[in-house]
Amino acid sequence: MSQPVELPGSMAERPQLFVGGRWQDPQGDEVVEVRNPATGQRVGSAALASADDIDAAVAAARSSFDSGVWSRATPEERSAVLRKAADHLEKRAPELAVSITSELGCPLWFSEMAHVPNPIRHTRYYADLARDFAYDETRSDGANTSLVTQEPVGVVGAITPWNGPLSTPSLKITPALAAGCSVILKPPPETPLTVQAFADAFLDAGLPEGVLSILPGDREAGAHLVAHPEVDKVAFTGSSLAGKAIMASAAERIARVTLELGGKSAAIMLDDADVDVVVPALLPMAMMVNGQACIAQTRILVPRHREAEFVDALAAALRAQTVGDPMLPDTKIGPMVSERQRDRVAGYIRLGRDEGARVVTGGEALTLPPELEGGWFVPPTLLAGVDNGMRVAQEEIFGPVVAVIAYDDEEAAIRIANDSVYGLSGSVWSPDVDRALGVARRIRTGMVSINGRPQAYGSPFGGYKQSGLGREMGPEGFKAFLETKSIAMPS
Repeated sequence: MSQPVELPGSMAERPQLFVGGRWQDPQGDEVVEVRNPATGQRVGSAALASADDIDAAVAAARSSFDSGVWSRATPEERSAVLRKAADHLEKRAPELAVSITSELGCPLWFSEMAHVPNPIRHTRYYADLARDFAYDETRSDGANTSLVTQEPVGVVGAITPWNGPLSTPSLKITPALAAGCSVILKPPPETPLTVQAFADAFLDAGLPEGVLSILPGDREAGAHLVAHPEVDKVAFTGSSLAGKAIMASAAERIARVTLELGGKSAAIMLDDADVDVVVPALLPMAMMVNGQACIAQTRILVPRHREAEFVDALAAALRAQTVGDPMLPDTKIGPMVSERQRDRVAGYIRLGRDEGARVVTGGEALTLPPELEGGWFVPPTLLAGVDNGMRVAQEEIFGPVVAVIAYDDEEAAIRIANDSVYGLSGSVWSPDVDRALGVARRIRTGMVSINGRPQAYGSPFGGYKQSGLGREMGPEGFKAFLETKSIAMPS
């Protein structure tokens, strides 16, 4: 067990809210106690926003946007502020990684490798894109000329989940600010601490007053933000159920929306896949953030005649995963973010058994050392004998649970992969890249990996069907915060 890690007081205790570029006392009295998912011990606390706080933040955003203090700043000016904010975050990278692991429970090495560097990279990427983007285009039909111009969409309400405390907000804050929008971010009560580093960073970088607010809050606060008549666009990451409610609310005033929702991604093992190569590469894609990732590869589709081979290899690999203190470098699987999430995942494992699946390894119980007995752990679990019609194959579990589904031929594999309300991610595994690409083209998802290869930076992120609407990352993520205007020009 590692020694307890204490966050600096300025990070662990957040009694104020960042409203319109100023730290101020909340108008409500609700405070959330943040607990370490690995031990249950107190990490810190944060004030939660009330409806009145949301109203004040939206008013500040509307005033700042309409004044033009940021929306009409030059691209070069906006770029400079974003780059300074990225530099601020980079200087604090070690403490930010510890903070993320303390409130989320993912292994510290993953926080250091992904959760902190990625937001810094996103901020610099959109700083450069803001500067270099072609906002104006002249079009002519020979007789008439139009100036087609791009301008910021307006006031943005951004709502983010707990599984990416810094990275998911960065996919909304940084392109929106780069485009010239004013932003109100509502992070969740489970992870309200690390995200406040964006407030510190943009305050230090000289972002004008009123342009950014960061208000941790519950679902009611999020609903109030979504329904606010002065919010021009909603950018949301979370469950498909919540996404439907947000889309319905935004429809009342035709507010723009970007929705990044759930997933139940299929990893298709073609009949020539090498199990010894595939399993080590697949496991990180299935278990990232302790299995609490929307893009996790949780349905493992294997040829029926090789089912036993893959089940044995996957079970052995999962048993070898070190489960424990996320601060230790050899830990691969940490706890669930909360007791409620642990109970939810354990409930799905019981449901899978009741549906007829076989629990090959893992399950609901886990033997832990005394210092971790207060933590919210679920062992990495493999379900075999799963039919794609089972709830454990159709519903997002959001934990370290994978299901093996056998198929008879390639056409059946494609059909099973597409037999889902979701369409976020997926993968195809074969030494024959052309064959794998042919299958990947037929998978109805926003992203597919061949043989576990990562996407190139700047590729769009988003899904088909109930996995969302619109795209984040890359130029697509920037354009999502722009409106298009055509101006007829004199000849």
